[in-house]
Amino acid sequence: MGLKGKQATGGFSGDLVKLVSTENGAINEILWNAGCVFYCKTNLPQSIMHLETYSFWGQTLNPHNTHLTSGGSSGGCGALVSFGGSPLSIGTDIGGSVRSPASCCGIYTLKPTTGRLPGNGLRGCSSVPGNDAILPTCGPLARSSRDINLFFDVILSARPWLRSMHLLPLPWRSEPITWSGSGGKIRLGVMWNDGNVLPQPPVRRALRMVVDALKQTNNFDIVDYEPVYHKDLTLMAQALYFTDGGASVRARAAATGEPLCHLTEWVITLPGVKDHTTHELWELLLERDALRARYYAYWDSQKIDVLLCPVHYGPAQPLQTTKYWGYTSAFNCADFPACVFPTGLRVDATLDPKDSEPRDPWGEADTHSMATYDPVLLNNAPLSLQLVAKRNADEAVMQALKEIEKVLPLRN
Repeated sequence: MGLKGKQATGGFSGDLVKLVSTENGAINEILWNAGCVFYCKTNLPQSIMHLETYSFWGQTLNPHNTHLTSGGSSGGCGALVSFGGSPLSIGTDIGGSVRSPASCCGIYTLKPTTGRLPGNGLRGCSSVPGNDAILPTCGPLARSSRDINLFFDVILSARPWLRSMHLLPLPWRSEPITWSGSGGKIRLGVMWNDGNVLPQPPVRRALRMVVDALKQTNNFDIVDYEPVYHKDLTLMAQALYFTDGGASVRARAAATGEPLCHLTEWVITLPGVKDHTTHELWELLLERDALRARYYAYWDSQKIDVLLCPVHYGPAQPLQTTKYWGYTSAFNCADFPACVFPTGLRVDATLDPKDSEPRDPWGEADTHSMATYDPVLLNNAPLSLQLVAKRNADEAVMQALKEIEKVLPLRN
């Protein structure tokens, strides 16, 4: 995030002398004028594109269990806020980078629709014209939904769209949502899995317990939501993150001889990552837009207000093992707002043993999830869930969360 006179990096050591802000980024300027105190910057991963937080600075650990990751890419933010080092931090999200740390560290966040908030004001740490097939967006990490609402109210009360033609002129709307369920209930879709990777046992338990608790309130019309197009959205996102085949990432590391981290190498060699010609990129963007249109139509056909689903295939994972972003990146590809909230539940080896019944994995990512699940190692990790709404329905996410919170926190 751009702070006047301060160094920044994209997780590369060579950036330190290059990325020095001459002014505050727009979002930080608004917060400064509102009375915020900035006192530190936090760690981020090499290339800003891991769901963990490891770079030349070192590795950020999970404050609940230091054998596990704090998530990423805003994992420094997640750890700091979680253990009480700050009431608020700001990250960015292009594939899950505020939702992953919030989930791993048991705190709150909202990844808004793109165009609602200003960017970070740092060249080298944000998308550039021509390489913006999937746009990032800033988002707060905090210890309550109240603080998330406060953050958006403060930022949007400053009317940042008057200084940036790229932003939507939408204030933070507090008027009650008219829900579409029977008798004015919230029509809540539940996506139990994304059809590509089955969630690990504790995540399945948390989702089931929250849904069971919500059914007792009689405030929700709850329906199952099939993950139609989710695999397609995930694969599309993979293809659009590094449209130069990862060449710019390799070049930034090579400039100082910095070795590529294991997870950097993994993400830039995923299937679909290639150096596209201009015409190939144009064709891929047409495919993206057609996919988005099909997904929007499918969402509308389900007549849901919000969607409850996992944030990841598991809770915070063992260090340097976190792979597969589909539970978050699909919603970046669709550009749907999504919040993460803690359920109050935690991994318990007794309650969350490995699956006793053998099953055939659904693919490579599912195989990896099955192989790395260790309930003893994951003990005490927070269990969080994700709530999603359609594009520009950011306030609906938070108002629905307020109703869900009436049954929280749950206890093992």
